[in-house]
Order: sequence, then C-alpha cells, then structure tokens
Amino acid sequence: MALPLVGRKINLNILRRLQYEFTHSTRPLHGSSKRIVDLRSDTVTQPTAAMLRAATQAATGDDVMGEDPTVNALEAYAADLFGKERALFVPTGTMGNLCAIMSHCHYNKSAEIILGTKSHINLYEGGGYANLAGVSCKQIEEDENAMFSTEDVRDAFHV
Repeated sequence: MALPLVGRKINLNILRRLQYEFTHSTRPLHGSSKRIVDLRSDTVTQPTAAMLRAATQAATGDDVMGEDPTVNALEAYAADLFGKERALFVPTGTMGNLCAIMSHCHYNKSAEIILGTKSHINLYEGGGYANLAGVSCKQIEEDENAMFSTEDVRDAFHV
C-alpha cells in the first residue's frame, strides 16, 4: 500500500516505522507507570536506542529537492491527517511557530499578534516574530490553564 505524493508513491512501511518508534519511545513519568510525550521543547527528548537506530538506518536524501523518503512520508501523512494538499516538515517548534506567524501576517508587515505573557513564543523564541516576520505583539495574561478570557482578547485586538 502506498500514498501518492507529487506523482510518486510513498511506502507506508516508513510511516508505520515512524509511528512505532514514536509510540514506543516515550518515557514514563517519574515515579509512575504512565507514559507521556514531553512537548515542552524540541531539545528535551533524549533518544532511546531504538530512536538512534531508526535515525542511523533511515533512508535519506535531499529534502529540499523532494528526495528524502522519510520527510516525504511524514509530510504526506500530516497532509492527509489534516485534510490538506501539502504539509511542511520543520525540525523545531520555533520554526513551526514562525512559519505560522508569517503565514497569517504575510499581508501586513506591521501586523500585531496576541501572545500570552508566559507563552513559549514570548519567553523563549528571541523575538523572531519581530525580527523575521516584522510583526509586533500584544501580551495578555493567561489563567492557570494557559487560557485567555474572551474579554482580554477582545480588548487586545486592534482593528
């Protein structure tokens, strides 16, 4: 079984291997048997032996030229999962956040984004949104669940 991707076929075995490695490489919480995926940062996860083996044995190619079968399979899987024509793999959450900001603010280089005061973008991404995307931010307080109130968002929004 294969998925079409720009006139080529992707072997689903690659996707199955990625899914297996992901689901079998998470670590248990300290003092618990419950397994979690830690998404705090793209540098937190320490690779298991299985992850290292998968990385060193993966078929590779130039992803810019569309020749990396692992990246192609991951992008095809993500596009299908979200019902989109294409997907783009970026290696870090910071890159993903910047891509999202730039795709939403591309029409207006003086746009403003609304951020939580304790958000990762605000605290740890070095102002890339201002430097690279040319947008400014309005910070608002989050509640204990990292949620904004409707009123705070409305008050922060500029027309």
